[in-house]
Amino acid sequence: MSGGEAWDHAARRRRPPEAGRTVCRGARPERRELSRPALAAEAVPVEAEAGPPVAGASARLQPAEAVQPMAGGAAWLVAAGAERAAVGGRVVLRWAVVGLLALAPGCRKEPLPVEPKVEADGHYVAATAAYLKGDFKEAHAQFDEVRRLNPKDPRLPGAEGELLLAEQRIDEALQRFEAAVALDPGRATTWSRLGVLYGIKRNDAKAKAALEKALSLNPKDVTAHEALGDAALEAGQLDEAVRRYLLASDAAPDKARAELVVKAAGELVKAKQGARALEVLEAARGKGVASPALSQELGDRYIEASRWDDAIAAYTVAAAADPSAWELVAELELREGRLEKAELAWRNAIAAKDQALFHVGLGRVCLARKDQACAQAELDKALSTATGEEVRESMELAEFLSHLGRRADALRLLEAVAAEEDQAKNEALQFATARLARALGKSDVVRAACARIAPVKCPE
Repeated sequence: MSGGEAWDHAARRRRPPEAGRTVCRGARPERRELSRPALAAEAVPVEAEAGPPVAGASARLQPAEAVQPMAGGAAWLVAAGAERAAVGGRVVLRWAVVGLLALAPGCRKEPLPVEPKVEADGHYVAATAAYLKGDFKEAHAQFDEVRRLNPKDPRLPGAEGELLLAEQRIDEALQRFEAAVALDPGRATTWSRLGVLYGIKRNDAKAKAALEKALSLNPKDVTAHEALGDAALEAGQLDEAVRRYLLASDAAPDKARAELVVKAAGELVKAKQGARALEVLEAARGKGVASPALSQELGDRYIEASRWDDAIAAYTVAAAADPSAWELVAELELREGRLEKAELAWRNAIAAKDQALFHVGLGRVCLARKDQACAQAELDKALSTATGEEVRESMELAEFLSHLGRRADALRLLEAVAAEEDQAKNEALQFATARLARALGKSDVVRAACARIAPVKCPE
């Protein structure tokens, strides 16, 4: 094979495969077939192997326009070198071709067409994001695009069902979930949603069947357990309801665990089973279930059981997240005669929210210490922070005024509140007003207060 033939043969064998068409804004370079002359014209030198040059061929080929500038800053670099050397009486051909395409902002590949299913997935993600933000109108619009691009998307009925359920469009949501379960009968969540919706529609048999189906697929389906608990409660089956709520709690995420325990305990309290409610709450706490509401409920049950110190401990835990619980701690500490702890609790409550009721409480600590100056100072703070919007605030202030020897002022405050139309049937307020008025010899005020709550017997 001659030197020229060897060159052509190598160039044909080593030529890189063509890439996709390059599109540049502005100048548009043409694709070129690199024949032997073209390669020779764009070559860079390559060191020859040892040996004398062979006649008729150059030992080194000099480059010609090794780097050609192009529009947009792109450059096409082609380096080719060839040499021939005599080795052991044979002619050896060596060559090299290197190509680099540097793409700048001026050049781009023509975009490939987007598959409809891929585009539909993008709209599905956008719909989910809109749903989570509460933008239900946008979520519907995005789901419509999913349906247009991929009408057989099996996720669509269930996703639209969730959206419609959030909008309280019960009948439409039910239809979508029924379609979803037909497409994917193995998804527990869809069955539990159906169970809830059937329950709302008062189709109890279908509701129970759907919820039990959900639990057969996923025994830890929280919604299904709670919904069955609600159904049992409505049927008067308290024990079954409590059992279901606790099963739901065991399967639920952390925050929901405590809510479901408190729900179970609350139903037991309504049924006047406080001792059993306390057992449920303590058992949950032993499992590590915790929340301010659970601690508050525990405190209430401990008070019912006359376990004062346990109640203080529970309310103190609750106060870390709900400072209003400091009031309960303070009252219990004052009841136990621990004045320093009571004062600390009241001050914690005031630090969280400066209001008249808390200053009245702290003033009562002052009175327990027989510190009139301290009590008067707290009364002044209470009067300056009073809002007049709560009946309890007015009644507590009136009582504190009476303790400080200002019963006439206390009666004027009570009389004003008791005369309000929306307080006419407030027995505690009318009774307190009548009792203080009788002590002060104000018979007309007594008659007015008693008339409002008749036939309740007024104080003698």
